[in-house]
Amino acid sequence: MKRNILITGGSAGMGLSTAIKFSENGDQVIITGRNREKLEEVKQKYPNIYTIASDVSISEERKALMSEIQKKFGHIDILFSNVGVGIFKPLTEISEDEFDQLVNINYKGTFFLIQEALKIMPDNSRIIVNASWTHHRGLYSSALYGSTKAAISHLVKSLSIELADRGININAISPGYINTEQFNEEMLGEQVAQARKKEVPLQRFGKPEEISGIVYFLSSPEASYINGQDILIDGGLTAVHNY
Repeated sequence: MKRNILITGGSAGMGLSTAIKFSENGDQVIITGRNREKLEEVKQKYPNIYTIASDVSISEERKALMSEIQKKFGHIDILFSNVGVGIFKPLTEISEDEFDQLVNINYKGTFFLIQEALKIMPDNSRIIVNASWTHHRGLYSSALYGSTKAAISHLVKSLSIELADRGININAISPGYINTEQFNEEMLGEQVAQARKKEVPLQRFGKPEEISGIVYFLSSPEASYINGQDILIDGGLTAVHNY
């Protein structure tokens, strides 16, 4: 049966990889993003993927997004909340504007996106939220970013109870070092990239496909008893002591 999946932040990286995975398996994929040019590129290359320009950190745009999806497709079976931005600075250097930006996009946007999406999600739907490995450790310059991701992880735990009476499973994933447009070995440079790899027991960065495969599994009947979890996909990065 064809399912409708909404992927925010779906025009690149882990979001796009997940969109392709679901589309290739016959599902109706809807992706959102703020970059209209990237969305158009996806539309041209993958005509079966439906694109909507939307900033999910803005209330009116979230409402308009759900309205368009409901008119076009009726409902959402799976939500993959993948939007996120990062600012990595020591606490003493972070401005209130930067604080508001990260909280609005990473946490508030995710919180109210789920609230809006639930209005057009039937019982027994699935929600997956992209958190991060960073909130599983105390990290220098990650106080702001990591705490927004920790908030998401806690949200998932609480919603696993709130949504249980509707049979809706919700889980988070926490990727480690993944090669994407926003973060990759080439961008870091050889010396830094090699140092990062040494932190990972598998001695490499992950691939977007290794994330999309887990999202696909969490959306499957085989994952029906997985609920309220935050699943690390980090090659063992957080399992070992690196200091």
